Amino acid sequence: MASTLFSVSGRVALVSGASSGIGAYIAKGLAEHGCSRVYIIGRRESALKTVASAFPKSLVPIVGDVSTKAGCVQIAETFEKLEKQAGVKEVSLDVLVNNAGTAKWEGMWDENTASAEEVKQALLKLDDDDWATEFAINSASIQWLSAALLPYLVHAAKHNDGFREGRGCIINNTSVSALYVSRADKLHLYSASKAAAESITKNLASKFTKMGVRVNSFAPANIPSEMNDPNNEYSFISKVGHIIPIGRIGSEEDTVGTIVYLASRAGSYVSGTCIAVSILTWDGRRGANTFSAGWWYPRRRVRLRNRPAHRSAKCVVKL
Repeated sequence: MASTLFSVSGRVALVSGASSGIGAYIAKGLAEHGCSRVYIIGRRESALKTVASAFPKSLVPIVGDVSTKAGCVQIAETFEKLEKQAGVKEVSLDVLVNNAGTAKWEGMWDENTASAEEVKQALLKLDDDDWATEFAINSASIQWLSAALLPYLVHAAKHNDGFREGRGCIINNTSVSALYVSRADKLHLYSASKAAAESITKNLASKFTKMGVRVNSFAPANIPSEMNDPNNEYSFISKVGHIIPIGRIGSEEDTVGTIVYLASRAGSYVSGTCIAVSILTWDGRRGANTFSAGWWYPRRRVRLRNRPAHRSAKCVVKL
């Protein structure tokens, strides 16, 4: 068992939002670890071709848009067509990674000086279309694409006892924004859409696991991406990297390792679970269950506390 416990060799995967960042990391990681074909989904054909060039024999681009139900159905139809062109008679999908995401910032304000009117205008900056689009991509697309591909996932799980080997699984990128509240970042819409993605993950798990299809999520933090560029002084990751206890931001290996675990025999008994791919600031003096994650904000020390009900401890990160 040891040699195959974390193996995804010979499997077929599909990754949305794979033209850059975390999605590209995951797609290339799955190919590197032995997946026979990894379908990469995105709207930018040139970017997909660039990613595919890393493993041209196993990375297969599909230009598609997950922001609509029709777009997700079309992606599933294209996947089936390409699999049959590859000589597959009974189409199966071993791994689906719903990674596509987008983020728009609400207006910013200084918490020390802003008036109620300024806060009002900032929170009303985004319009109805902004909210609809972000929820469509970050939340609804998970259900749409998972449903459209469900027959292929079920086949993978049930064929030759695939469920025991971890085949036929869905992994959703929900972000730590789904789990915690950041006072510094004005990303209320993004956080809400990612929290909805967590809810969808658990709801799908409650239905799909009975059919052999496991559904889990991973919540990355401080992983370099197009949306969170450490070289951009205004990005979130550039502001908090210095307070991470291990002295570095996340890497593509940190994300890929989580995906390989959930997609392999090693994770075959896991469904309806979220794995946070992040490092928090621990207060060893106060007990192992007490932690604080610090969020940067100009001229202000802020903190987010999460502690057991039976403790009164708190940990403050001074910035």
